[in-house]
Amino acid sequence: MKILLTMNLPYFPAVGGANKANRSLAEEFVRRGHTVQVVVPALGTPSQLTPAQFRDALAAEGIQITSQAGADADIFQLNGVEVHAVAEAAHLSVHLMDQLRAFKPDWALVSSEDPSQRLLEIALQACPERVAYLVHTAVFLPFGPQSFFPSARRAKLFGQIRVMVAVSAFVQDYIRQWSGLDSTIVYMPVYGTGPFPHLGNFENEFVTLVNPCAIKGISIFEGLACALPEIKFAAVPTWGTTPADRTRLARLPNVQLLEPCADFDRILARTRVMLVPSLSIENFSLTAVESMLRGIPVLGSRVGGIPEAKLGTDFLLPVHPIERFTDQLDENHLPIPLVPEQDLQPWREALAQLLSERTIYEHHSRAARAAAEQFVSGLSLTPLEELLIRLSTETRSSPAVVQVQAGVTEPTPEAESSLGRAANLPR
Repeated sequence: MKILLTMNLPYFPAVGGANKANRSLAEEFVRRGHTVQVVVPALGTPSQLTPAQFRDALAAEGIQITSQAGADADIFQLNGVEVHAVAEAAHLSVHLMDQLRAFKPDWALVSSEDPSQRLLEIALQACPERVAYLVHTAVFLPFGPQSFFPSARRAKLFGQIRVMVAVSAFVQDYIRQWSGLDSTIVYMPVYGTGPFPHLGNFENEFVTLVNPCAIKGISIFEGLACALPEIKFAAVPTWGTTPADRTRLARLPNVQLLEPCADFDRILARTRVMLVPSLSIENFSLTAVESMLRGIPVLGSRVGGIPEAKLGTDFLLPVHPIERFTDQLDENHLPIPLVPEQDLQPWREALAQLLSERTIYEHHSRAARAAAEQFVSGLSLTPLEELLIRLSTETRSSPAVVQVQAGVTEPTPEAESSLGRAANLPR
């Protein structure tokens, strides 16, 4: 098959969960003999790199830009995938349409990290019978109570999608409940083949949180750091972390900020316990599984797809979830949530239990690693691959009807102007 994958996220470097999942997906399709092209923005918004630094980072990895599509995109090969990295975000839509027409893919895979749904709209125009939509991040869907930017108009596009892929049972239920549409569950085989290093160690430095921000539970992280001044904590800022979040964490003497990196093991090697205290819906936490694979115990909130990602292990803890967002946008152009006050006691007790004795820690470390290894060993791209091959030969009978939940409104002009700006999205 010829497959074109598009997302409103950089393909390189991949430090966010959706970036990593899509890159692994593309490379696995190549390993199975398919031809894969990717059309993405070169830089995130807001970007941590300049265009020159982006090219320098490619060169440092031995990746050579093979050609340029005018002034629009740098084209390079990465592990068999042809990547079109569009320099200007405003040119992404035009370049995508051009490549859909020129490449003529059997399937266009569109990732959910584009809240404007502009990439989806273009794919549906170019190849309406051959669009598969990957739902990594439900908050960017235009429907449902947790939608950042709800829109009845954009929700109607989803009835035209041939295949909708949900990354967890929670996401599948969420899609069905709030749109009336069916989807296929695919637990993404994005973790590699192993063997995975055993990095969990009672002597490691940090209790770590990735992507400290309001929806990821920065309030719980900050509260634990203040309550346990003798414990070292680490925060890894990514897509949701605002300058204000960085400032408040920098004031805490026992919190160290670690910059994200593509080699996540470098962070995990310093991590004693991983915190996943999300207060908004989490589709399926890659961070949780990646940590557990390496023997690092995870404290996770009982929200969204985190119970699935915890794989039956201990330390699934209660939170008061975010129920609504304001119309105001933060410095990352995302809606500001109303965060309920949290009860830190269950989190403090669980963390104290893990950190109290080596034998207790090692017991939970072994249990986490065993559960994650069993889960990952059963993952495969084959079901998705076979589904796409089968549907390629079938004629679609009729378009689906989207049953949008009442009360969904179009976004405000301020919110509309920010659509499509988020990058390096959830792990």
